[in-house]
Amino acid sequence: MAQLKKILVVDDEAGIRELLFDVLSSSGFKVTLAKDGIDSLEVMQKRHFDLLITDVHMPRLDGIGLLKRMKEAGRRERVIVMSGSPTQRPWGCEDTQPVYTQLSKPFPLDSFLDVVSSALAQPKAKGQRSIRAN
Repeated sequence: MAQLKKILVVDDEAGIRELLFDVLSSSGFKVTLAKDGIDSLEVMQKRHFDLLITDVHMPRLDGIGLLKRMKEAGRRERVIVMSGSPTQRPWGCEDTQPVYTQLSKPFPLDSFLDVVSSALAQPKAKGQRSIRAN
């Protein structure tokens, strides 16, 4: 039996988090939710994920800050960034975690699932490490 792929969804909008949780869970993924970058760092201290899906604009620690902290900690999760600003390209920075792709909000859910499946089909990275929230 194949192991369920683990996905962490990070978004400060509860409605988006719940919608993505429902869509991903019903597609057979094990989904964990976080309300911002700090919350996600706390979750990542205890476990690893196959994929991180994060918003860019969030309170306390935004998506760019989260990607920087992930890179500093040597995290290996695949990353999909969601943003309402389609011209923003956070993966262009050398000091951030590499990003598989960016989705512009709003996006069709069937396309979203295609992107998630494509990201998870990539070879799994090795050497995941924990990350500090503070």
